[in-house]
Amino acid sequence: MHAAAKKHEWTLLLLLMPALLYFLIYHFIPISGMVMAFQDYRIFGKSPFVGLKHFRILFSSPAFLQVMRNTLIISFMKIVLFFPLPIIFALMLNEVRSSILRKFIQSTTYLPHFLSWVVIAGIWIAFLSPANGGLNQLLGMLNMQPKDFMTDKGAIRWVLFASETWRSLGWDSIIYLAALASISPSLYESADLDGAGSFQKMRFITLPELLPTMVTVFILNMGFFLNAGFDQVFNMMNDSVISVVDILDTYVYRIGLLNMQYSFSTAASLFKGVIGLVLILAAHQGSRKITGKGLW
Repeated sequence: MHAAAKKHEWTLLLLLMPALLYFLIYHFIPISGMVMAFQDYRIFGKSPFVGLKHFRILFSSPAFLQVMRNTLIISFMKIVLFFPLPIIFALMLNEVRSSILRKFIQSTTYLPHFLSWVVIAGIWIAFLSPANGGLNQLLGMLNMQPKDFMTDKGAIRWVLFASETWRSLGWDSIIYLAALASISPSLYESADLDGAGSFQKMRFITLPELLPTMVTVFILNMGFFLNAGFDQVFNMMNDSVISVVDILDTYVYRIGLLNMQYSFSTAASLFKGVIGLVLILAAHQGSRKITGKGLW
């Protein structure tokens, strides 16, 4: 019996190995390269230690301040404003009684998640085209002037938000649908006997049961608050709107890879990682004080 249990454990570890290797190669080993943030990195020869030089340059740069502002605004829209939408969608989908209709809705809303941002950007650029895009054709039917949303500084951030919602709404709702499925039916049966309506059951049973999941997802999302979405922004950004959508990741890409300022871009990446860690810890402590539940 003991040997069989040991064999089962090794089988599970073997299945886990590809994921462990992925995190080891792409997330843990690269941490050693963060020392470049404190050096004047040279591809050939010794890289001299310069301390906080690159951080001082980074924080005093007007471009960095604008990039941080853009990152915070876009991240707030894509994390904080988007956060309740998958919950609402899961609650609505849970009320659909037809299994065929529910599966159809799930399939159509999950599908965009499996598309790359290159494909999604192409779809949205075509859809929002001022010449023959579907949205502008609809505006024309309403006797409204066509608008180039992709070059409009006031609209482009909402385009990013809308395209992120279209891509992630269905997929992000999976975890909440799983949490809803785990709620004991006896709770709802007891509520029915007490004469509770749908709204009361949602308020006093469903939402409290979802709270641990919601807290965990929110805290984990806070760690990615400065990850405003490089792939999405890079594929949808253009010269007309770069001043309002240039985020930290695109800034690091442009400065680090295109201009070959490796130490400077590493300093910016290290700053982003530290802020992400601080946000996770702060969200965890705040959640423990307010709701009594945290990440651990």
